[in-house]
Amino acid sequence: MASSFAPGDPVRPDLPGPFHIGTIEFPFWTGGPGFTLAKISYPAEYDGWMAPADTSEGSYPSVIMAPATWTGSNMYDWFTDYVVRHGYIVFRYFPENILALDPHMHADTIGDAIDKLLDIDDDRFNPLRGLIRRDAFAAVGVSLGGAGALLAAARDRRIRAVLGFAPGRNVKQAELYAGIDVEIRTVATPTLIVSGQNDRISPGSGVHYLDLVPRGYKAYVEISGGNHVQFLDPCDVDIHLPGLPRDGKPGITFAEQHAITNVYATAFLHAALKGYGHCEAHVSGAEALLALASGVLSDLRSEAGPLPLPFPAAPAGVRGAAAAAVPAAVSGDIVGAAGTLASALALRVNGLVRDLARGVERVTTEVEKRIAR
Repeated sequence: MASSFAPGDPVRPDLPGPFHIGTIEFPFWTGGPGFTLAKISYPAEYDGWMAPADTSEGSYPSVIMAPATWTGSNMYDWFTDYVVRHGYIVFRYFPENILALDPHMHADTIGDAIDKLLDIDDDRFNPLRGLIRRDAFAAVGVSLGGAGALLAAARDRRIRAVLGFAPGRNVKQAELYAGIDVEIRTVATPTLIVSGQNDRISPGSGVHYLDLVPRGYKAYVEISGGNHVQFLDPCDVDIHLPGLPRDGKPGITFAEQHAITNVYATAFLHAALKGYGHCEAHVSGAEALLALASGVLSDLRSEAGPLPLPFPAAPAGVRGAAAAAVPAAVSGDIVGAAGTLASALALRVNGLVRDLARGVERVTTEVEKRIAR
């Protein structure tokens, strides 16, 4: 893709970023059957497992990645590696069984992932402590995971950007998706949807979801010649999933579709989470119009809104409350400082109780389903 970005621009989304990639994996509760593996990739001093974090920018925004139906999170290395090299932390989880079939569970798991990242940032023994920006989270999803990401943005105001790649919609589950539509109509988060022109698995779903988002910044880009399954890795291009229509034949290679998607996704994240306003031109401004005119895109739609959203005045969570309480304590307002900390701790305890109840409910539901079989 041609670009009018200045040659020396350090944040060009159309070029690979400067950071190395460190990774860690750990057990993570995803609902349904229980625990599975999650992976966090982060800017590091060199590429590798548990590589030392690169702290040159202090802390980084985080992206939570929801996979498509019956796919593993490693199928999205093409995207996650690209954005990590541009200065983002990426949290990916491996779906199990019913998790991969339910947009509601994806929405819940995205919220759980944000909680986990905040816990990591509170843990003084964790090597990633201090690396996570507590006011900058994005939900990203592919196919069914894209529907889950939009649903998460409707429920969780900590999410400051939402990105759907070919967001899925199953016409055979009309009642389920009617309820999802109701929730998505409350989304006020900056939204980008990327679809393929030749998508035959969920045709029209991207525009459908875009139209549901009622207010705020939103954009839709459709890649000429792109299809649905090429948002996965190349090994899955010709797989026909049971119960789904066969996808349209692509007019571009998977590498081309990935490269185009990465530019728009990174430009959007830069504008929404880092405040690099000039990158928005690549999403729905002059750069995007040029791509539409040259045939790189087959459709382009957008509505203006705040980008980025105004950031909170104070950091979130117990650590943030502790930071806010220090000035009050120093000035002699011990009662005020104690109240600030008590409120934050109460919220945290309530969150843990909520998560425990949610986990018990998920296990109970799964047991009941298996007994019914």
